[in-house]
Parts: sequence; C-alpha cells; structure tokens
Amino acid sequence: MCEQGGPVVQWLWRNKDWVLDRVKEIREWLVSSRNPPDQPGSSLLIIGPGGVGKSTAARILSGNYDPLLDMPGEYDESLKIEHYSLKDDPAVGLVVPPGQKHRRDPTWNDIESSLSAGEYHGIILVCSYGYHSLGLISYKHHHLYAGDDQAFLRSYLDASRAEEVNVLQRLSPHIKASDRKCWLVTLVTKQDLWWNDNQQVERHYREGPYADQIGEIADHKGRSNFRHELILGSLVIRNFVTGVGERLAETVAGYDQQYRVSSVRRLWESLDALRQWEAGS
Repeated sequence: MCEQGGPVVQWLWRNKDWVLDRVKEIREWLVSSRNPPDQPGSSLLIIGPGGVGKSTAARILSGNYDPLLDMPGEYDESLKIEHYSLKDDPAVGLVVPPGQKHRRDPTWNDIESSLSAGEYHGIILVCSYGYHSLGLISYKHHHLYAGDDQAFLRSYLDASRAEEVNVLQRLSPHIKASDRKCWLVTLVTKQDLWWNDNQQVERHYREGPYADQIGEIADHKGRSNFRHELILGSLVIRNFVTGVGERLAETVAGYDQQYRVSSVRRLWESLDALRQWEAGS
C-alpha cells in the first residue's frame, strides 16, 4: 500500500493548489449550469455499457471517492438509475443509468428525451476497450464460450467493443436533436489491462466506426457547437476477473498508481478545458 500510494501522495502534494483550483472551478461550473437555473437539476450524464466504470467515475467527479483509501471491489451491477450529488452543492448531481443491454429500454427513454431537450450540461461516455465486467457468472456460462479460454476472451472483447459503438449510435440522434452547445467526453477506462496496446487503443477510438459516429455528430451540430475529447486512463487498478473470481486477464506489469493518477488528472484537465470552451474563452 505504501509503495503504491507513494507516487499518488507525492503528486497530490506537489499539485495540491492546481487540483483544488480546478476542482473548485469545475464544480462551480456545474452548479451554475442548472437548467432552469433557479431549480435543482442534474448537470452531467455519465453513460455507457455495463461494467466499464461509470459509477466509479461519478464518485470521483462528485467528490465521493478517496483514491488513497477506497479499494476496488467486486463489480456491482446497477439495477436502476444512480444519482450522485456534488459535495459542494447537493442539488447538483450526476446521472448514471444502468448500461446492461436488457436494462436500457426501461431506463434510457427518459434520459434520451432529456438529452434531446438539451437538459444535460455534457456527456461522459465511458468505454473500456471491451473489458466490460461480466457480472456474477462464470465465463464458461457465457454464450460466446466454446471451450477455448483465449478464443472466448478475444470474442468477448470484440463483441464488447462493438457494443460501445452501438451505445454511441443510440445516443447520436438525441445529441443531434438538441440545439444546445454540447460536449462529449469518451472516457476509456481500464488502461492497466491494455497499456501495452495503448497506441492501438487510441487508433480504435480515433479511427473507424466509433470515430465515424463522432464525426457525424460534429458535422450535424457544427464544430463551434460540439466538442469531443478522448481520454485514456484507469480509475482503479485491478485484474480482469469474473464475478465468481475467475481471472481472464492480468494488469500490465509496470502500470502503477502514478499512471492512474495522471489519467485522472487528464480527466480534470479536459473538463476544465471544456468549461473554458463553453464560456467562449
């Protein structure tokens, strides 16, 4: 714990003024963005497939996560829309709908209507390069398993990456429908599992079907009214295991807390840049 936590503590201490200033400004920005401004309301939509880290991202942004003390636990499948309040202003929250495919229609319809109406300040679409937590099942009970462990992992990752594109395709018409200036952050988590393929992962989201969807949204809304940021990182460091403890992939050797903290800092930096972009500065 001390060996892992050392770089984190040192970085936070060296950059404490920057961190405090950015967090304060970003939370004030979220507070001021209520729609309508005189009523409490949710500001940020954090959405994506199941098992990619949406709840963890919400806890970090809302100030309800201690990176030094909170340990990553087992994947807890969301059954309903989760709400997280900012510590600085409980009236402002982050909305996190469940991402499992069979739970989207019952919970996403109202979310999508609000998105079309421009009621969200921005969207964080969380992906994980296919490393979606399986939940409380053995991988051998998954429909893609055909007797070969490595073949299953490849098939599962490919299918999960395709599902990330499907989620963006579903959101796309609702983002286009809003006449509000809008931003979208693609937050790709679990970098500790795919760090050795970092360049390939970045190409995956900057080129191909995912990037095509982003380009269509930008062309429709206009470049001055839409901005997209891609952030690669890790919110926690943990082996890729099933809900029953089967290890499917290990974290990459050498990926430590310093890399994780740097990626979380990039998230704050990107949100700060979006704050300035929205203000026209």
